[in-house]
Amino acid sequence: MIRKAISVLLLVATLLGLYNVYAASPEVQQLAERTACGNAGCVRLLRSHRTPLGQDFEFQTSVQPQRSLEVHCARAYILIGSYDCAGQGAAH
Repeated sequence: MIRKAISVLLLVATLLGLYNVYAASPEVQQLAERTACGNAGCVRLLRSHRTPLGQDFEFQTSVQPQRSLEVHCARAYILIGSYDCAGQGAAH
């Protein structure tokens, strides 16, 4: 019985991880951009990286001088819950 429960738990965790990586999530990118640049918007998206545990973005925040900001977004409860984003500091 415990083996079945562990197997089901691991299968569910795997499926949630796959969903976090491969599902379309434009709202997470929009949240990250608002975190980086506010409502005005950023110059452009330079880089994005997705893992089962979160998403990383790098946005160009100004043209002259050229500056960028890295933003990390993660779910509230590791694999489930709403996303929250935080700036990680200037990349350049």
